[in-house]
Amino acid sequence: MNNFAQYEKAMKENTVLKGLVKVVQFDHELNTDVLILDLDGTKGMIVREDVDMEVNWKSLVGFIGREVSFIVKEIDRDKGVVICSRKDAQEIMKSIITERLTEGEVFSAKIVNILKYAAYVEIEGVTGLLKNVDFADDYTTIAEKLKVGDTVNVKLKKISSNRRLIFEAVEKFRNPTIMEFSMFERDQVVFGIVRNVQPSCVYVCIAPGFDALAPLPLTGEIEEGMKVSFRITQVRADENRVRGKIVRIL
Repeated sequence: MNNFAQYEKAMKENTVLKGLVKVVQFDHELNTDVLILDLDGTKGMIVREDVDMEVNWKSLVGFIGREVSFIVKEIDRDKGVVICSRKDAQEIMKSIITERLTEGEVFSAKIVNILKYAAYVEIEGVTGLLKNVDFADDYTTIAEKLKVGDTVNVKLKKISSNRRLIFEAVEKFRNPTIMEFSMFERDQVVFGIVRNVQPSCVYVCIAPGFDALAPLPLTGEIEEGMKVSFRITQVRADENRVRGKIVRIL
């Protein structure tokens, strides 16, 4: 039996609620994918465009079994459906979470999607980005150590120009390694991973906590997270600086 009273009240007060996603399906009438929530016997529905304020999910299947925050946008009594928005709930929660992050609070963030150079992590329904460079001091990637559903303690690094939250790990990962600055010599070829791409140069991590500078390769696209062979052309011990060039993308 549908009980819309509590959802009408929540809609008027713009209250953030939570519900479990039970079904992901294509709605032929709306011509879009939707999330179906079981709201204690009442059917809730979130259309694709209201699923996320930042991430454009290729597939919504990963939401099955997840508890999501939402606000009530509309109630369709004829169809017995509560129309919800996770995206609008994220907007409300983001201001609250951002204030707490800005004050230095540490959160346990859940990994919800892993990319080549980063991972999307979620804090109480609010999504942000954790880059590989902010996860580890060396060239370890998030994908090598964590999977979707795992958690990692993060703090706020910055808020980007488009208001995206950029996180960094509270304790950065570091693999045991023999690599250190004293080993570097001119004409050595070493393993590295691209950490940052600028308009005219590239920073390549060749040892824990150490990035070497290289010009942009003349051929081929270069992206954060790429594994490369790096030839050292200059070692400045007095400045703790190494320069070189990318020989090959691995």
